[in-house]
Amino acid sequence: MGGTSDLPIRSRGVIAFVVAGAGEAARVLLLKRKTPPVAAWCPVSGRIEAGEKAWQTALREIGEETGLKDGRLYTTGVTDSFYDPQANTIELMPVFLFMIAREEKVTLDPAQSASAWLDVAAALSQLTFAGHKTALEVIRRDFLGRAPDPLQRITP
Repeated sequence: MGGTSDLPIRSRGVIAFVVAGAGEAARVLLLKRKTPPVAAWCPVSGRIEAGEKAWQTALREIGEETGLKDGRLYTTGVTDSFYDPQANTIELMPVFLFMIAREEKVTLDPAQSASAWLDVAAALSQLTFAGHKTALEVIRRDFLGRAPDPLQRITP
């Protein structure tokens, strides 16, 4: 009989939804990837760098991938998870929300081929991954349909 084998759980990255406005008028920014998974429509995402807190990664990645700098950052209470078959690991990624007053011009980095500001329903149908859809549903319920809980605000 063989011994047991553990499936490692890692948390090396973050996800950040960028939303302009609130309520029914809210618009969600999605990015189309040029890097794997190619052609996937996703929110902002990226790897945590050495010495960085997850929320700092979210702000850095938002700036790098979109050029957006001024907004309010929230922790959503949601963690996306997926299985990485190459590494044989379960990856956990905290999901953040970056709220801005209105749609702004986006400056894409080289990893993205396109961007789109969509209403929530259109964004839900465009998102590639189930975990992103689940996170956006929570964001719609807990942040866009009512005033965000101030305890979830992250103030750098």
